[in-house]
Amino acid sequence: MRYRTALKALAVTVVILAAGTLVGGCGCVLGRIVDQASVTVRGLACANEIAQKAGEGYDVREARARWMEALDAYNQGDFKRADGLINRAYEAMAVMEKVAERVFYASSGGITVSGLLFRPREGSGPWPVVIVNHAGFGTAGDFSDVALMIRDRGYLVFNPDFRGSGMSQGSHEGAKGEVDDVIAAIDYLQGEGLVEGDRVGMYGQSHGAAVSVLAASRDLRVKAVVAEAGFYDAVGLYENIASSTDPAAEALRNELLPMVGGTPEEVPQEYAVRSALNFVGGIQAAVLIIHGEKDPLCPVDQARRLYRAMLDMGKTAELKIYPEEAHCVNDPAGRLEVWDMMFAWFEKYL
Repeated sequence: MRYRTALKALAVTVVILAAGTLVGGCGCVLGRIVDQASVTVRGLACANEIAQKAGEGYDVREARARWMEALDAYNQGDFKRADGLINRAYEAMAVMEKVAERVFYASSGGITVSGLLFRPREGSGPWPVVIVNHAGFGTAGDFSDVALMIRDRGYLVFNPDFRGSGMSQGSHEGAKGEVDDVIAAIDYLQGEGLVEGDRVGMYGQSHGAAVSVLAASRDLRVKAVVAEAGFYDAVGLYENIASSTDPAAEALRNELLPMVGGTPEEVPQEYAVRSALNFVGGIQAAVLIIHGEKDPLCPVDQARRLYRAMLDMGKTAELKIYPEEAHCVNDPAGRLEVWDMMFAWFEKYL
């Protein structure tokens, strides 16, 4: 999540610096801007190449790590160090291993969707499966690092490109048709003989968390879900972003309305079908809910409401709130704790 957000910010910086270079004068100030601009352009190009390689199924963990270090150096104004770290990211890309295969399968509406399949290093299957549902309107490659962590625990991992994302057909629907895509992925994997019984788990973040919980409400093959920073009441999500002045909330509002087809008053049924709180009765999976108290996009109240609804219906659920976090857990210690909780959850319920 941080990687994609940083990439967008860097793209904006390229435009700003390019404009600054065109109107700048001569001297050491202009030299500094040109140096910063050149590193910015290189960094953006490197990030785009990393994203492309991730989508092709390569292990980009080392390259991404060096790029994030370069970003930190860049933000501190140390452009020389940032440039050197970008070089190291390119060096890492030169020796990357291909770790996933691209597959295509049919989903609802007659469209073909795609994803990345990460097989465990040992054995020929079938295996317990974890589906990693990406955040926002990104791609399967965005969460390849997560997939590899889970794969290394002995799971087959599948990262779908939701409709309208990556190499999939169709258009984004904001947790409607995307749920069909995830369920169709389970059908595909079972049809290929890759799933050990009905041992299917899901990890999702933000949009992917909403998709994961909705999929669990419709498919009893899903036994365990880890949902981070998700929305579970689409009306509440709309009301929050409609009243917020946060730039990310405004951007989400501009994306969401065309997908859904209007406001909750105009198309209430479209919001209802996207709200997992309406379908808690159908959930048989154990659900671990993770949320930041200060989330500006998906209010933490949504996590609490889902948790209470599940307990009231006798479902298996746990809730972990991070008081100082916003949309997703970014503190390094907290991030490691989230992964440990996820591994323990899958070990217990898969």
